[in-house]
Amino acid sequence: MKYLLNTPDKRRKFIIFIGDVLLIVAAILVTFFLFSILKEHFTLKILKRPLKLYSIYPSIVLYLLMLYIFDMYDIQKKYERLNLLALSSLTAILSFCFIFGLAKVLRINKTTMVCLFVFYFVSIWLIYYWRLASRRFLLRSRALIKDRILFIGTDQITPEILNQIKHRDYNVLGVISTDSNDAASNNYGLDVVGTDKDLSDIIKSKNVCVLITALNKNLPLSLMKQIYKYKFRGVRTFDSASFYEMVAKKVAVKHYLENDRIPYYDIETFVRPTFRNLKRLIDLLGAGLAIAILSPVFIAIVILVKLTSKGPIFFLQKRVGFQEKPFHLIKFRTMVKDAETKTGPKWASKEDARVTTVGKFLRMTRLDELPQLINVLRGDISFVGPRPIRQYFANIIEEQMPFYSLRFAVKPGLTGWAQVNYDYGGTVKGHIEKFQYDLYYIKHASLFLDLFIILKTAQTILRKPAY
Repeated sequence: MKYLLNTPDKRRKFIIFIGDVLLIVAAILVTFFLFSILKEHFTLKILKRPLKLYSIYPSIVLYLLMLYIFDMYDIQKKYERLNLLALSSLTAILSFCFIFGLAKVLRINKTTMVCLFVFYFVSIWLIYYWRLASRRFLLRSRALIKDRILFIGTDQITPEILNQIKHRDYNVLGVISTDSNDAASNNYGLDVVGTDKDLSDIIKSKNVCVLITALNKNLPLSLMKQIYKYKFRGVRTFDSASFYEMVAKKVAVKHYLENDRIPYYDIETFVRPTFRNLKRLIDLLGAGLAIAILSPVFIAIVILVKLTSKGPIFFLQKRVGFQEKPFHLIKFRTMVKDAETKTGPKWASKEDARVTTVGKFLRMTRLDELPQLINVLRGDISFVGPRPIRQYFANIIEEQMPFYSLRFAVKPGLTGWAQVNYDYGGTVKGHIEKFQYDLYYIKHASLFLDLFIILKTAQTILRKPAY
């Protein structure tokens, strides 16, 4: 038992598991209560057969197994509420479908199947709220939540990692020196706790949970054997770039810049016909339906723009699209006519004298972006992807970020990962920060991530006014 609970991660999982068992028992009791009410008030034939209680036991075991398969015991994955609800629902639905498929084998009658359906429905919400509540509880129990991190060497990403985790649930133990030069090198304030020969003893004595290896370090074979040995024993191991991506949800580009390297990203996901065609189908159906539903809003804005200022209703602006091909992005005009004649191209800003009164409202509510649905229908952009940028600004950014053009390897989007995690940017530095999020999206793209970004965008629109 002591070995099973000898790390914070194992203790967390055990607490979550015990909570799941108790809540599943609670779900059974709630189900019986609801079922008795249904049976009393409705004279449906499907509710009159006797319950076969023995069929509930395999359902419980299957449900716990599904929770394990879908990593619902991995507290390190700090899911957003929407993701968590989706996973809770998915585990329950798949468990029910599996039991339904085995109904004849397990001799489950229709009355019992209705009872199981109610049980899984109740369980979804109990498991969901338990995950939220347990997270808060474990945050207060620092000994249970904090993971002990040990660095094996340092690199340019190390200070960025330290900055990301200083207010998170990690306890940094120090760094292992990997060669004789490490002791004299810059360890970014980390204590040198030993050499590669001490790794095994340090992991055991300090209950190390996470190992982070530095990039560009030629680790000796003996050290690699130790790392793999403890990786299979449950010590999570990352290189610095992968760990940074996990906690920051963006790609660290500083390492590549300082080493004069260009990152390689496999865009196979975007090349696959299934992903590409489904994404395009969603774009067509979504944009067509949105235009149809929002047509009264379109008409109202057209009238407002026309009556309140001179100039065209729509504003066409040349942007850089897929594989750096130019296209015209369509927006409702929010500035005075010929706004850039005197000033030239400028970043978006809160206090822009060129913006009309109606334009301020359209920008604040993001209604000026609605005509971009036409761009989606035309195939210039997708619903989700890196936001299209003007060539003028792309050239400026590329002077400081030589591989900035990597973002044009995929189709731009109406919204994107950078938009829901960062603001407008407004400067070269700000756009380089957004570029790190764009690279993360390119690397981890999926239809599920697209859906999450769309829902997160809706949340951002409702909570945070634009400019």
